[in-house]
Amino acid sequence: MTREQVLLVHPGIYDDSDPRAFPPWGALAVGHALRAAGHDVVVLDLNGADVVAALDAALAAHRPTVVGFTAKQGVGARRFRAAVDHLGAVAPDLPVVAGGPLVSTFPDPRAPLWRGVHTLFRGDGEQAMVSWLADRPRPGTLVHGHEPPDLDAVGVPSWWPDLPEYVHPASAWPNMAVPGIHVAAARGCTRRCTFCYLNAHHPGARFRFVTAPKLHTDLHALNAATGARGFYFVDDCFIDARQHRVREFCARLIAEGSPFRFGCDVQLTDLDRHPDLLALMHRAGFRALYVGVESAAPTTRGRLAKGTVRDVAGALNRAIDLGFALRASIGIGWPGEDGADARRTLALVDEVPRLAFDAYRYYPLPGTPLGEESHWAKARAALSPERLRDAAFQDFSDHNDNYSQIPTAEYDALWAELRGRERERLSAYFAVGS
Repeated sequence: MTREQVLLVHPGIYDDSDPRAFPPWGALAVGHALRAAGHDVVVLDLNGADVVAALDAALAAHRPTVVGFTAKQGVGARRFRAAVDHLGAVAPDLPVVAGGPLVSTFPDPRAPLWRGVHTLFRGDGEQAMVSWLADRPRPGTLVHGHEPPDLDAVGVPSWWPDLPEYVHPASAWPNMAVPGIHVAAARGCTRRCTFCYLNAHHPGARFRFVTAPKLHTDLHALNAATGARGFYFVDDCFIDARQHRVREFCARLIAEGSPFRFGCDVQLTDLDRHPDLLALMHRAGFRALYVGVESAAPTTRGRLAKGTVRDVAGALNRAIDLGFALRASIGIGWPGEDGADARRTLALVDEVPRLAFDAYRYYPLPGTPLGEESHWAKARAALSPERLRDAAFQDFSDHNDNYSQIPTAEYDALWAELRGRERERLSAYFAVGS
């Protein structure tokens, strides 16, 4: 086997702000697999950095034989293209590969978006890239990744020396009150919401996770490497469908008297149906939850496949009363939504006065059941390759038209009201941590 010098690059989703918000866990997971296969790996996070200057420094310091990128839409896509174009100018013979959400959304390797890229990896990239490096000749165009045999083989890697830079002070973590870091320990989701990007990025994939014993061990290692005592799981889903993993994880934490604090994303149906689980999670050290509310209107929630909740406000208030800090995602402008539906969602904000939330206007993501029904999806199908490339550079807000049945003037007024309340609630939420 040829020992490769692999440079894995996260182009970044910020040009100049919050450059160390999230560790590049995707690149770290791929790097973990490549290191285990005997390759030398350097991970470069370009968030907030000058793309050209940082790449030039990395090329000079590490002399890579292969460069791999994780690519995302919007700012991330623009930074990705700037990096690839620069490599084409200064190191035209250096093999370049790419994976990540942008590949799943725009998987045609012939598109101008991928000019200068030898191979695209769609889906899980760990084993696919290990195999690609070993193959002769190496396959070009599009390679479909395959799941690692066990996510425990990846775990939560703590080998990267830059991880301590991503630990934020206790004041940054409402209700957790300890220095913390964002962590990724699962893939996929237990649901298939019709608007969600996971439909395109992991079609048919099951919810997979690092098991409770391995997660427990890896978090202790991450604590030793970084000093973090708070861990916020950024996975789209943390609670497994049968709750075996989450209950075992909590039991281990309680048994050892863990000093750690946790936050994670949960489904609104979890809050509604499993109050005993929430109590267990609180005993184990969970203090902050992010809830995908999206809408309070039953008809809209049904259209989004968000599940039936008997009392949305009651479920949220009960979780807050248990001692959790709650933050939610709430949107308007859904296909089929009328003014009464949107006002029902706004009323929810009044019914849960301690709920912080992020407001957004619906965007029809490519490859999602709801998104493919939109007029933007139909227009996208007729775009030239160059225009399609430009669409990848746009942030989701650029196409956030009114996809609902709400008249435009009423829609704009509802949106302004929702955004105003969002600012008030987020200000109060972060004041808890300061």
